[in-house]
Amino acid sequence: MRKTIPRVGPKTIVVLLGMAIRGGERREAELALAHRVGYDAAEISMDGTGIIFGGHLHPRLLRDALEEFARHDLVYTVHAPSSLDLRDRTHRDVQMLLARSTLEFCQRVGGRVLVLHFERQSPDPRDEEAFEDAVLRLSDDAGDRVTLAVENIEVERVEPVVECVDRIGRPNVAMALDIGHAYLAASHFGVDFLETIKQALPFIRHIHVNDNFGRYDPLRLENFTLYRTQTPADTFPLGKGDLHLPVGWGAIPLRQAFASLGGYEGIVIHEYRYPLFLASAEEDCARARSLVHLVEQAGPAG
Repeated sequence: MRKTIPRVGPKTIVVLLGMAIRGGERREAELALAHRVGYDAAEISMDGTGIIFGGHLHPRLLRDALEEFARHDLVYTVHAPSSLDLRDRTHRDVQMLLARSTLEFCQRVGGRVLVLHFERQSPDPRDEEAFEDAVLRLSDDAGDRVTLAVENIEVERVEPVVECVDRIGRPNVAMALDIGHAYLAASHFGVDFLETIKQALPFIRHIHVNDNFGRYDPLRLENFTLYRTQTPADTFPLGKGDLHLPVGWGAIPLRQAFASLGGYEGIVIHEYRYPLFLASAEEDCARARSLVHLVEQAGPAG
């Protein structure tokens, strides 16, 4: 049976802890690892599944994936592919086809949340209108079983994401707070990291957490293709950019951040590069769990 969030009293805060996985050929081993070290949930990366071609879900690969995921007692969330660009007006049809196929997968796997990148605002208001229109269309398709969670990226401040979600004003559209991205953006744009989290709190329905050193990498905007080719040997020694380290391995004041999230109820995804840290997987999970406890102990907001 699929794990469910337990029914609790009105003043009890329930926060589940999940692990980000690729969800492709190694999904059985990934899911077994998530169980073994003590996670409640798994966030499936559509980049990792390899089941969408030309905007369409491959029927056999989809069937195999769904059968494997159904065998595990985990709560699922889904992360949209990095190639999805809802501001792309030139290739609107294929972008929406990709978006709807991603949503279909999320619905069929029983996913609670579908994460969509906000990325950087465009200077052309028509691009921003295209983004919000696309989210509205997906919101219509998602219904009340899937929350569309718009994620802040380090190339943009947190505030525009909050403003976008507020304008859309749909109950199934919320913010996915990526704490690592928020920390990098705070350093880059010269804003108060903890204050931005507090201001965003009313809109947050999903959280990603990992660690970094707050050293923004300008290559993320200058040449995204080249940026993605960097290896840990390029980035870890200098602590540069969005490193996706396990919690506690970088410099983010994570305990202060989580203590400010009182009232949050949902899933926290430990979105780190777990294959590089298998020897410390249990310890890394335990540290992430201690952060979740801070939210639960803070109790309801207000």
